[in-house]
Amino acid sequence: MKQNKMKNKIIRDPIHGDIKLNGLFLDLIEAPEIQRLYNIKQLGLAHLVFPGAHHARLEHSLGTYYVSCKVSDNLDLEKNEKELISCAALLHDIGHGPFSHTLEYILRDTLNIDHIDLTEKLIFGESTIFDEKEKNYIDSPSVFEILIEHNINQKEISNIIRGKINRKPYLSQLLNSSIDVDQLDYLVRDAYYTGVAYGAIDIDRFIQTLVINKGRLAVLKKGIGVIENILMARALMYSSVYFHKTVRIAELMLSKSIEMMENLDPLEFIKKTDFELLNDLKNEGPYQHEIATRLKYRKLFKQAYSFSMMISKEKHIDVIEKLKDLRFRRTKEQKIEESLKIPPGHVIIDIPFYELHQAEPRIDKTEMIIVDEKNKIRALDDFTPIANAIKKKAIPDWDIMIITDEKFKDLVSKKAERYLFS
Repeated sequence: MKQNKMKNKIIRDPIHGDIKLNGLFLDLIEAPEIQRLYNIKQLGLAHLVFPGAHHARLEHSLGTYYVSCKVSDNLDLEKNEKELISCAALLHDIGHGPFSHTLEYILRDTLNIDHIDLTEKLIFGESTIFDEKEKNYIDSPSVFEILIEHNINQKEISNIIRGKINRKPYLSQLLNSSIDVDQLDYLVRDAYYTGVAYGAIDIDRFIQTLVINKGRLAVLKKGIGVIENILMARALMYSSVYFHKTVRIAELMLSKSIEMMENLDPLEFIKKTDFELLNDLKNEGPYQHEIATRLKYRKLFKQAYSFSMMISKEKHIDVIEKLKDLRFRRTKEQKIEESLKIPPGHVIIDIPFYELHQAEPRIDKTEMIIVDEKNKIRALDDFTPIANAIKKKAIPDWDIMIITDEKFKDLVSKKAERYLFS
């Protein structure tokens, strides 16, 4: 592998300012797996609701790397520890497919894997993001080759990304915990690009109060206020941005069009970029062409029915549990379409709770170790009720949603209860 002759490189970031890269990280930023992230939107189809949300996974990866460096310096980690956590931060999203989390449920349902599994395969050199023809034009070393060249322990990086607890738990916690460097970047970054105020958090203040106590991350008592701010920001971003109703509708349409492809190969479509996927959809079949065109011109399906357990009878719990199964859900959709003479693919039932917790397992995590004035370890709940209150917040505010083409909206709305709960 040719060593990069540049000693360092400065990348200007609108969130963190100048981000400096050198050595190992200067090599990694040129790796194809990282460069591909320029073409994967951080927020999937959220730009159809928030026009500024065109930022990419690469920006977030760089931001997470930057925050990890600041935390490492503040905690005075050893050189090799800083290197490991910074590598994990920069590489943690390289396994993401087009439109980020939007299509991940297809991977889980067909192959029982997710973007973290794909990230791990790339780190260990067990997979590639190239198709057959692309490899002929790219001679840049892969992430796997760069890590080998720099004698980086791939297993340690994988463990940190997966949040596996090892002999140094704080390393994994830096990237996988109730509040970590990943969330610190994406909350601020996504709020900035969507133009909402919910993600305004004081990253520097949180970092200044972060300590290592008996091998685990902890926060000094004076940092409780910023913890409350971060947890509240996360809850609001999920309810108001990530699971905004219209964003969700667009994502459901795209997902259904991919799912209904005749010769679906999840490991192939997941290598594509956003543009490539939408472009290829138009050549797949009439339904895929229709959905791609609708997304292009923002002619989205409409909500025909919504159901929330918070305001409805508990007798429907069993049905909701059954609807969590994708095959049962698709059978219900088909029954509605056939009964109401609606074309296939034009009725979609959404059960968001399960998918939300698969995409972001940290959404309910609020546990933080607090170190008080007497250097005693306390729980966050000992000082504030906000964590428990956030856990009770419904995200999103529907348990079931049915969407359809606008011309079928009234018809589906009238018949939805009958077909769902009978």
